[in-house]
Amino acid sequence: MHPKQRLENHYLEQRRVQFDFSLTPEHWIYDNPFATHLINAVHLILPVGELWMCRTFNQALPYVTDEKLRADVKGFIHQEAHHAAAHKVAQDYLRHYGYEIDEFIASLDTIAKQINTAPLGLGFSKNLEHRWLIIRVGISAAVEHFTTMLGTWCLNDQPWQNKTADEMMSDLMTWHLAEEVEHRSVAFDLYMHLCGEENKVFAYLQRQIIMTAVAPGFTLAIYQCFKKLAQQDAQAKSFHRYGLLRSLAQTVIENGRSKQVPSFFSMMLSLRHWLKPSYHPFYEGDTFKALQVIDNSPAVKALTQQLRVC
Repeated sequence: MHPKQRLENHYLEQRRVQFDFSLTPEHWIYDNPFATHLINAVHLILPVGELWMCRTFNQALPYVTDEKLRADVKGFIHQEAHHAAAHKVAQDYLRHYGYEIDEFIASLDTIAKQINTAPLGLGFSKNLEHRWLIIRVGISAAVEHFTTMLGTWCLNDQPWQNKTADEMMSDLMTWHLAEEVEHRSVAFDLYMHLCGEENKVFAYLQRQIIMTAVAPGFTLAIYQCFKKLAQQDAQAKSFHRYGLLRSLAQTVIENGRSKQVPSFFSMMLSLRHWLKPSYHPFYEGDTFKALQVIDNSPAVKALTQQLRVC
């Protein structure tokens, strides 16, 4: 059975959960500045990246002729927009502890805007505009491969459980990553839909080319965000002096020691699945497990209780 058929009866839900980080300590992964700043890096990059995907998918909606996919794309947009909003609240937590992040975030936003409608603001014909739209959706699908891997790691290893981390921040990250697993197929399905059934070979070759840019770009972006935070923390300045390769190696060491960060090399190893012509994100995660984790989220439970009262 095709993965699309297996997900035919599942519709993405927008969960307007709220988080309060007023009591969250600076090192919310207790006694682990390296893990804290590596995970906190997503607070800087994800709001920009997720809103970029929302704009891209909104532009793609008029070209979607499949009703279920159309519903999935709309659900994806709603979920990603709320992820961005939640991480913006987490940005305030960083500001509360004196981290200067606004200029850095503004630079990321400028880059995102430059590659939104056309690269570097270049004028495109209608045909090239559509081709660039497909490439942007392909970029989103490549990024979603990594967020799916992060989500699967989080669901399987439960890295911030057993009182090893602040419950509120852990809930944000776990809820977010579980929803990444839940909607893991949407970007890829949209990409293949826009490429067309008759262009599967071209779609395959193009997505491999896209990944050669996305994999190092995603890695460097996380690394730069991590360094930006670590250099402002007296307890983490030694990590700020780490070069890229040493930082990546440290993720392997930390993963083996505490399981509180994903191993970079495990993430890269997952690309062997992406390389397969038969690749589909459906097989890269467990929707049932993701929904179980979402339902057990304290923030989701609070939202459910609030809706019942209303």
